[in-house]
Amino acid sequence: MRHLAVSLSLLLLAGCASQAVFDAPSAATAEPTKAAQSSEKRQREPSEAEIIAAINTDNSVFFPPSGVIVDEANRQRLLRHAARLKENPNLQVTLVGHTDHLGSPSYNLAIAEQRVNAVQAILRAQRIPVTQIRRQVVGSEEVSINCKSAECRRKMRRVELVFSE
Repeated sequence: MRHLAVSLSLLLLAGCASQAVFDAPSAATAEPTKAAQSSEKRQREPSEAEIIAAINTDNSVFFPPSGVIVDEANRQRLLRHAARLKENPNLQVTLVGHTDHLGSPSYNLAIAEQRVNAVQAILRAQRIPVTQIRRQVVGSEEVSINCKSAECRRKMRRVELVFSE
């Protein structure tokens, strides 16, 4: 019996020895150093002017600080988008809720959610089917460190309407 146990142990060890051994990654495949990562991040970070210019104001509903009510000008813009959605039932809209960087991450997610709810309520009141509306809450997760002015923060407080077929 003891011979059997020793034999089984040797077989198990032999099986382990046949396992492939992986080499450490070469310098070519190793992750970049922190200095290189920092340099890349600086190169990819847009300026405040680029951030503001990249926002599609026609497809965005803007809100005042801590505000969750859609004003009349933004309501009229939403009514035009609702008409577009009614004309094309294959068109879908994703409501993407953004905030500025002021406030805690949890507060920003909550207020972004409330803003998305307000925009969705207006679209639903226009009889846009739920199947045409998607929701995404970003909060302040995507706010650039370069967004420092009041104008830039104003542009961040929005629900962006992203259309797809």
